[in-house]
Amino acid sequence: MNESVYPIKFSKKKKIYRFKSVGRNGIILKVVRFTEIQDNIFNLGFGDFDEKSQSIHEKEISGNGDMVKVLATVISITELFLNENPDVWIYIEGSTPTRTRLYQIAISKFLEYFELKFEIYGSINGVYESFQKNVQYESFLIKNLF
Repeated sequence: MNESVYPIKFSKKKKIYRFKSVGRNGIILKVVRFTEIQDNIFNLGFGDFDEKSQSIHEKEISGNGDMVKVLATVISITELFLNENPDVWIYIEGSTPTRTRLYQIAISKFLEYFELKFEIYGSINGVYESFQKNVQYESFLIKNLF
């Protein structure tokens, strides 16, 4: 992947990664959090971090003009997490259908890169299949190849 990414800070213990989006709306703190939802399956939660409430707003659309760099950073974080936890799966589902579609576009855009490193599956009606471009999925599972 040749896209530039934002510098990342992380808390290994909490499985939280943070970075700052810098764009037309200023500096926005972004957070990626991995939460175990089943044995060896972690949900990827992503959104803007509200320091006042100490919560992640997964439905926010920040419109900061740096979507490609933000997505590349989330992909980089996913790769870091899988390298640190090689036997786990990451479950990804957007907080809205639009977000799920955005994740699908990102996976499709970087598919050649992903296929060298990860197993990627998409779900339709709860049934997983190997990820294919131009198929509308409801969620995704990703795991290291090796």
